[in-house]
Amino acid sequence: MSTSIEAYLAYLSAIRSLSLRTVEAYRDDLRLYEASCRLGGCSPETATPADARSFVAGLVRDGYQSSSINRALSAVKGFYRYLVRFGKVAANPAKDVESLPLARTLPSFLFEGEMAELIESASGDGFAGARDRAIFETLYSTGCRVSELAGLALADVDLPAGHARVTGKGSKQRTVFLSGKAVDAIRAWLPYRSARLDSESAASTLFLNAKSGPLSARGIAYIVERRSVRSGQGKRLSPHGFRHSFATHLVGRGADIRIVQALLGHENISTTQIYTHVDIARLRSVYDGAHPHATHAGSDAAAGGKTR
Repeated sequence: MSTSIEAYLAYLSAIRSLSLRTVEAYRDDLRLYEASCRLGGCSPETATPADARSFVAGLVRDGYQSSSINRALSAVKGFYRYLVRFGKVAANPAKDVESLPLARTLPSFLFEGEMAELIESASGDGFAGARDRAIFETLYSTGCRVSELAGLALADVDLPAGHARVTGKGSKQRTVFLSGKAVDAIRAWLPYRSARLDSESAASTLFLNAKSGPLSARGIAYIVERRSVRSGQGKRLSPHGFRHSFATHLVGRGADIRIVQALLGHENISTTQIYTHVDIARLRSVYDGAHPHATHAGSDAAAGGKTR
């Protein structure tokens, strides 16, 4: 890869404090872009707007999904913003290349009753039961990302005050709140946590695996998926499903969208606004199930029947 791309990736890691996974994703996207530039007889540093558009067109022809293409285009634009800022190129050739439209999909979530049943099903005696119940209550109470929960240190949890300090994307910290049930579940888990630690154990995270080490994000995902299948609800839920449910339930109960944005740690309000659409879908579902004429109107329309 070009030295400019390598320097940019080092900048993202050292200065922007992006995660290793994010930096590697940028590396893959910029590797594709560099290859496209070479096919066009140029380098990333000498590319023109036509070369940037050709890159996007090539990804479309190769069958990449719109979301993947937009991510790659975002990586290219960020790369050029870096080059312009530090005087390595005069202009950003990808600046006016538009992202592809995305089909707006509603995130998966559980209704409040379903969530209560799922959390209750996670109960059990012993280390795993107490830990898993505390994980579920904490995920639902805080709306944390799974990576944030995996990295949550015991020292950053204030049970008497009912809040915790989590570190999100870009090493940005924010305060999240613990419900009474979450506080109770964590308190019930702590004796099991302490019993697994010894003088040689230095794990600082709130949640531990069976070997007394920090419980990874992948480990949490496995627990959530396994417990959701065993619950018998017929829905497979990921840790992100707790986050979606958290936001959906807040919006459904009238929470201001900007408060939800802050609680989720979203930088852009447009990311949070998806939850207003989720709530509309929920209202439609309730209406269709409860209104005496809702089902009949739909079936009449589908059959080409007359309406009054």
